[in-house]
Amino acid sequence: MNTVKIVKTYIFTTLFCIVFNTVYSLFGHGVTSPFMSYAYAFSLVLGVGGFILVGQLHLENRVAFNLYNAGIATLTVGSLLRGIIDIAGADTIYPVYYFVVGAGLAVVGGLLYVFQWQASLADSLTS
Repeated sequence: MNTVKIVKTYIFTTLFCIVFNTVYSLFGHGVTSPFMSYAYAFSLVLGVGGFILVGQLHLENRVAFNLYNAGIATLTVGSLLRGIIDIAGADTIYPVYYFVVGAGLAVVGGLLYVFQWQASLADSLTS
C-alpha cells in the first residue's frame, strides 16, 4: 500500500470539498450549511490522519482498506448532499442513511486495522 499516494489523494479530496463549498456558497444567495462547510473534515481527519497512522504502523489489509475508504466516501458525499438539501430549503430523511452507513463502514474498516495491528503486535512479542 502506497501511503504517500493515498494521503495525497485525501489532501486533494479535502481541497476539492473546500473549493466545492466556496463555489456553491457563491450561488447560495447567502444561505449556508454547516454540513457543506465542514464536509472536508471527513477527508482530512479520517483520510489524511487515519492513513498517516496506518502507514506508521505498516498495516496492509485490503478488506479494511476498501471498507474504510468506502466509509469516508459515504460520509463525505452524505455531508455534501445534506448541505445541498439544507441550502435548497428542502427536508428529507435520506442523508441520515449516508451517515449511518458511512460511519458503520469506517468503523468496521478501522476495527479490522486494529485487529491486524494487535495480531502483528502479538506475533512480534512471541517471536
